[in-house]
Amino acid sequence: MSQNYVVPNIYQDLSNQSQGYFAFRFTCQSCYWQVDTRPVRSSVSTASNVMDIGIEMLNGFWGRAAEAGQKIYGTQWHTEQAEALQRSWAEIQHNFHTCPRCYQTVCMRCFNVRLNLCTRCAPDLKADGAQFQHELNIDAQRKQIESQYQAPQFNVNIIPTAATPDLVASPPTHGHLASPQMSNLPPGASPYQPVQASGQVHGVPCPTCRRMGVPGKFCQDCGTKLPAREVICPHCTQAIEPGTRFCPECGAKLQAAT
Repeated sequence: MSQNYVVPNIYQDLSNQSQGYFAFRFTCQSCYWQVDTRPVRSSVSTASNVMDIGIEMLNGFWGRAAEAGQKIYGTQWHTEQAEALQRSWAEIQHNFHTCPRCYQTVCMRCFNVRLNLCTRCAPDLKADGAQFQHELNIDAQRKQIESQYQAPQFNVNIIPTAATPDLVASPPTHGHLASPQMSNLPPGASPYQPVQASGQVHGVPCPTCRRMGVPGKFCQDCGTKLPAREVICPHCTQAIEPGTRFCPECGAKLQAAT
């Protein structure tokens, strides 16, 4: 060839010795853009030349004569391969530039011709400014949407659920079974808390066996002294004595204690 080039190490050898052609792929080191060269036919990888140098198959293995011929064939092949690489680079080198600062070989899109530097060493300020302004616009739009955003109202009643009323009810504080006397409590009242729904005195649980009994008496099962239950006025929530007919605080009429 008339001129020898220093080919940068950005190519991939796509040559096929069995098909008898040379081909290369050059890749940009910045954006990885690729160029495939045209195949170049080999002059030694032909059927006539293969037979001339004595390459043949003997029971699936290369014979001695074939080994000698393969060495000649390999030398000729690599010589033509180097020439084909020079020819291929000469055809497509105008698509690439080598940056004198970072020594990377990049394509035309990644090279600033005016500054003779790649875009990594000399970024495009106009493009960077436009990108930064676009990011500011996005942030401003997000803040505007957040300031005017109203959460949608969903009708949760139409959403199917597998939870039954007994699953969502509050469990008792202790793991004891309820006694028959607990069924006499007002709806929603706990047998372990003072009753605030009326001025009537209800039963209290035994502190030992939890059986319901009369406040101030003894438990029918274990004989433990039952505590006196506090009675609260349903109007002013003032604590009153059992058996009181009128609240001493607000004067409300109370039911007679049993």
